[in-house]
Amino acid sequence: MRPLELTLEGFTSFRNQTKINFEKLEVFAITGPTGAGKSSLLDAMTLALYGKVARKTQPKELLSQGSLKLQVSFRFLVNEAEFLVLRSWLYRTKTSQPKLTFKLEKRINGKFQPFGEQKEAEINAVIEKVLGMNFETFTKVILLPQGQFDEFLKGISTKRRQILSNLVGYEKIFQDMCSQAGKQANLLEGECNAIQEQLKNLDLSLDIELNSQRRDRSDFLAQELPQLHETVTKAQTALAAEKELLQRLKALADWQEQLEELNKQAREISELKQQLEQARVSDRLSAIWTSVNSARNRYDKTRADVEIAAKALIEKQSAFKIQAEKFSQVQAYQTKIAPQLKQREEAFNTAKIYEEQRRTINNEVKRLEKILAEKVKLLTEAEKAVKKAELELIQKNQILTIVNNEISQSSSGGERLEQLNQVIPLLIKWQGIQKQVESDRTKLQQITQELITAESDYQSAILNFQKSNAECEQSRIELDTARQNNYAAALRALLHTDDDCPVCGGVYPEAHLLPQLESSGNIKTLEKCDRAAEQTRQKAADTKTKAEATRDNLKKQEIEYRQILAEKEADLEAETQKISVILKTDKWKVKVLEQERQALDESDVKYQQYLRNKEKTVTEVQVSEQNLKSATTNLSDKQTQHLDAAHEVERQKTQLQEISDKLSKLTEGESYDNLFQKLERDKRELEHRIQHENRNYQTAHDEFRQAEQSDVKAKKDFDLASTEKQHIETEWHTSLLSVNFSEQIFQQSKIEPEVQNQWQQKIDDYNTNKIQLQTNVKRETDPIGNRTTNAEIITQHEKIVADAEEKYKQAQDEYNHSKLVIAKAEEQQEQVEKLQAQLSIKQQELGTYQILSKELRSDRFQDYILQHFEQELVEQATVFLLELTEQRYALKYENKEYKVEDNWSGGESRRVQTLSGGETFATSLSLALALSEKLSRGAKLGSLFIDEGFGTLDADTLQSVSSILLSLGKQERLVGVITHVPALGEELGTQIKVEKFLEGSRIVVTGISAKW
Repeated sequence: MRPLELTLEGFTSFRNQTKINFEKLEVFAITGPTGAGKSSLLDAMTLALYGKVARKTQPKELLSQGSLKLQVSFRFLVNEAEFLVLRSWLYRTKTSQPKLTFKLEKRINGKFQPFGEQKEAEINAVIEKVLGMNFETFTKVILLPQGQFDEFLKGISTKRRQILSNLVGYEKIFQDMCSQAGKQANLLEGECNAIQEQLKNLDLSLDIELNSQRRDRSDFLAQELPQLHETVTKAQTALAAEKELLQRLKALADWQEQLEELNKQAREISELKQQLEQARVSDRLSAIWTSVNSARNRYDKTRADVEIAAKALIEKQSAFKIQAEKFSQVQAYQTKIAPQLKQREEAFNTAKIYEEQRRTINNEVKRLEKILAEKVKLLTEAEKAVKKAELELIQKNQILTIVNNEISQSSSGGERLEQLNQVIPLLIKWQGIQKQVESDRTKLQQITQELITAESDYQSAILNFQKSNAECEQSRIELDTARQNNYAAALRALLHTDDDCPVCGGVYPEAHLLPQLESSGNIKTLEKCDRAAEQTRQKAADTKTKAEATRDNLKKQEIEYRQILAEKEADLEAETQKISVILKTDKWKVKVLEQERQALDESDVKYQQYLRNKEKTVTEVQVSEQNLKSATTNLSDKQTQHLDAAHEVERQKTQLQEISDKLSKLTEGESYDNLFQKLERDKRELEHRIQHENRNYQTAHDEFRQAEQSDVKAKKDFDLASTEKQHIETEWHTSLLSVNFSEQIFQQSKIEPEVQNQWQQKIDDYNTNKIQLQTNVKRETDPIGNRTTNAEIITQHEKIVADAEEKYKQAQDEYNHSKLVIAKAEEQQEQVEKLQAQLSIKQQELGTYQILSKELRSDRFQDYILQHFEQELVEQATVFLLELTEQRYALKYENKEYKVEDNWSGGESRRVQTLSGGETFATSLSLALALSEKLSRGAKLGSLFIDEGFGTLDADTLQSVSSILLSLGKQERLVGVITHVPALGEELGTQIKVEKFLEGSRIVVTGISAKW
């Protein structure tokens, strides 16, 4: 992320709107007195990006005293894409909620356009995604705590670990890990106790059922049930046959009754057929009848037309004679007045010439006066253009000087940039696969947790099923006992002396008379309870089945995700090998490569941009020189044109006066327009009179000729109509005779088509119904034959079916009960085995989490993590330190102490406490940069702000620090140093000075040609 422009208003000490343009800045110092607002500039950036600042302050507390509006906008660059974010809070009163405005835009085709949803939550999410870091990471990697690293570098081991833990945020991480491990251990302990309790509650007494007589009884019933079912089927078939026969007998009686009713309509249908036939003959004669009527009407009409045409011919002939006489009179008047009009027109034409000249010259004078005004305006504009061109040429020459300086201070990328551009796509893919691996691991953990929950639900369902099964078994036993008592009582009631005993088969003697038994009267109640218990047991069984399916599905998912994770890890290793082959080394880090590529790419882009800027500026200077030359020439031309236009205006005014005098003399004081209007009026009146009479004459002549033609046509049409009428009458009488009709009978037989269709439909319905009823009678008669049946026979068959079904149901219920008891015993044995295996796994996991929780509460684990992190930090810091010290110093971490190797002295090693002020600054800055790189997690850092943290620097140290910072700026980063040392700002050259005033702080940028 590289800042381009920051604008703030009503923010802390910046009451008025303040802008800072970072586009021309590379390395600069932010200086100013305490309380002026140096840190507020960084707070404004974080407020614009994330809507909050590091001090955990509400936006209203950042509002300038006396202001009602707080607004920050930040324009920045990420991966060559430019973004603009704006946030504002408008406070109307002290009690009302502020009006919030949020906006995020992206430059597309040279214009800023909305980017994503324009809501606060969506904007925050998009910005985190674009920057690749959240608020906490941003504040740690952009604002480097170099002062703390100075203390970290020279402090004791214990103190260093504490500082590093605070900077990275490990304290909270370790606490959360310890808490999570303890919670997981407690959860597993509870699950182990629950499994042990389930094992205690399981009843193993049912195992004896597996080897009891119930299994033999179940086998016997399994053989008996098909025979009983066959008996039920045969009885049901016989019952269905009897019911079908009774239904057919009823249907046959209905069809026969309907056929008798239909035969009563036969005479009416016969008469209707005769009337329909006459109507259809009449329809066939209708076409000729239509021609007859048409011929008769045409004859009457043409005879009337002949009489009307003769009368009209006489009237039109008289009107034509009158109009011919009027037209002759108008022609004589035209011959008399024509010479007078010609003389007046000749005089008018002479006046017309003078009038046209006067108007032309008058318009020309107006036009020339307008042109003269425009020439004056153009002359003024030309003078301004000359001055503007001179000023523009001076400014372009100044810009050209600045661009040349920028080119001399920059450099282009090289072959290393091409190599990194080839690697970057592979790195992106590598990172994507790595994220997928992490995601799959998380998903696998989630499935494992869900599997634990599903297993617990399954065990609960088993317990519930066992309870319901026991209740169902108890209810079934009570019902069986009651049924047996009732059966024994009924059997005892039937036994008399000398009867055959249905139990033993012997003869029942009077001497062994059995006592009477009481029957149970609550069979229905027990059956109802048994059905309810069975429903409860079935629901519990369904619940157990669903829980088992859920558990099995989760186990399957767990296996699949483990396979997927293994494949992704293999892909990750393959991509790693590809990258190592291109880089020709196995030791590489994504963040380092991305930063190196970004630095080279930005350097190359900036160098090419400087070249384009120079070319553009040279062109603009040439254009400005040409513009100045053109403006000078144009000014001379405009001055000449102004003088010519003034002379021409005077000449045209003199000519206009001469023409006006001649026109007045010719018209004798009367205006030209009045003469023209009188002459035109007289000519129009004469012409209108002639045209009117001529039109009347032509109209009368045309009407007379038309009347003659109409008379001839009417007589001809009458002759044709007479002949046609005679011919069609003869044909009509011949047609009537052919069907023995008179014209009167024809008129009576005409029936509407709708009525005919109704008659035909009625006849067709009669015939169709008769055929259908006859068919139905035959269809029912053939299957019935001589068979008969009644309701009593059907009742007997129904009783047989009910008895067979009852026997089958009793056998089926007994068989199902036996199978259920056997299955329950087998299932309980299997459940015990599963619970014991599950308990063993849980106990192993419990031991692991108890050990982990114990270790996390101690310092050994934290020391181990921090030691490895500190070692990685030193390795990365060494890379930066070599760059900042021109490959002289390398940082080493040995025996919990920091040392540096001096490559200029043959690799001599010495303690960091022996370093000079500038060398110490470079070392602590390298550590700060390394921490920034690690915390950014691959996000590209185009800007850094450093808290130098030294206080007072001597001259030598000041020179070293400024050199280091300037070299850091050459890595295509925007580097800002917050300092209280004015001399450091002067050494860096460019400063953003924050000045305090009563009306609010102001910004002054020095070192470049810009000022705010």
